[in-house]
Amino acid sequence: MKKLVRLAAAAGASLAALASCGDNNSATPPDAAPVEPDAASPDGPAPFVPPVPFAVPLAAAGPDQLQSATAAPSGAFYAAGFAGASLTAPRFVTIVKIAAAGGLDQAFGTDGKATTTLDFRGGAGEIGIATQPSGKIVVSATVASPSDATDRDVAVIRLNTNGQIDTTFGDNGIRVLDLNTAHNNGTMLVGLDAARGIGVDSGGRIYVLAASRGVGTATGGGPRIDTDFTVARLTVDGAPDATWNGGTANRLDIQESNATPRGLRALADGSVIVGGYASSPGVGSTQPVVYKLKSTGELDSAWGNGGVFHEVVLAVQTEVYNFAVHTSHLVTGGYGRNSGTTNDFVSMRFDLATGARDLAWGGAPNGAVLVDPSGTKAGSNCRNSIALPGGKTALIGSTGPTNMPAQDATVVILDADGRVDAATYGGGILKFPLGANGNDQFWGGAVSGSAAMFVGYKGGGATPTETTNDDAFAVILPLR
Repeated sequence: MKKLVRLAAAAGASLAALASCGDNNSATPPDAAPVEPDAASPDGPAPFVPPVPFAVPLAAAGPDQLQSATAAPSGAFYAAGFAGASLTAPRFVTIVKIAAAGGLDQAFGTDGKATTTLDFRGGAGEIGIATQPSGKIVVSATVASPSDATDRDVAVIRLNTNGQIDTTFGDNGIRVLDLNTAHNNGTMLVGLDAARGIGVDSGGRIYVLAASRGVGTATGGGPRIDTDFTVARLTVDGAPDATWNGGTANRLDIQESNATPRGLRALADGSVIVGGYASSPGVGSTQPVVYKLKSTGELDSAWGNGGVFHEVVLAVQTEVYNFAVHTSHLVTGGYGRNSGTTNDFVSMRFDLATGARDLAWGGAPNGAVLVDPSGTKAGSNCRNSIALPGGKTALIGSTGPTNMPAQDATVVILDADGRVDAATYGGGILKFPLGANGNDQFWGGAVSGSAAMFVGYKGGGATPTETTNDDAFAVILPLR
């Protein structure tokens, strides 16, 4: 494995990274020096001033998160997450509209919030949001199966622009997708459906990304218990699309290993790019998966290696959580490591038309750019990749010295060549302590007008209580 370029920042207070698949982090190092604003230039732009995050009150007392965002008219934003009245109460899928200047748009829903009837049964990253060309809002989420409350399905709900449920969509506003039934292995259900993303093409058709249990019989006999990458398509108004993949969801099975889909982008022509990761026999460790589907729903065999990129990049772990789509390329965001016990942000670039990976991306010898936002070799987890103007990319997630409970929500800006944009945004690495030693996260983001917004939550720590639990947050970054 070639040596990778490590782009380390010496900025910000050292905090902790989120515990998740493959996260193993080291002991707490000393605090690093804080970032100073850019110095003013006599002839240049005004100094960069980091924006201030703000709470988005979804629940009065219980846990609430924002997990995804999309653009709204006039520079505003929509964001989706959940809100619960207590730690044990139902967590209802909730959508908000945030004004360009920040704060809830009181004309949307009720006081800026639309609380749906969807009882969310998933985890972080399982609520997605997108807008159709008509301006209507579609949201996907993991829910309980109507026929078996212990099983899981994927629901899509549509809202009008005023925040009211659009009852003309699906079945009275909601379409539930039962992609497969989980298997009871005697001690637990395995292979539960899980929503992992939603996208809309130029015609308004809806693409739903999920993990679902593989169909058929396992190679060694017995039922499949592994999960597949799964993409379903709905018509504009929420009916299953009979013209997509012969009328069924497209499934990508990689050697019957558990698939972890994380991101989907629907392109204007109806083709789809999907990303995630899998630990497959013969590939080694946890490695990225990126693939392309044709507008008809079949794998595009001319893209990448038979339609799929899935190979060793970093020796220990490489995960793709999502990707930014630029004019001719896509830029991934995720995390991993080549050695040791702490993860860094990881970014790769692919040709959008051919699937060829740019091995010179960011000046890294093998095109895998590593960024250590902590500056102290602490653990860091990138959860999304957002396209900014000028070919720049925002990688968002968290960074810190241990898994929990202390970590900062984090934004890393890459320039069009894949290097940290140190000249424009306060050194290119921004850390936001949303609470006092909480497991703070950014998960979703979007560009609207002249700003980008990133959403997530102030974490309640390793053991949340009724008084200390997750609280939704957002930050709006003026683009430069």
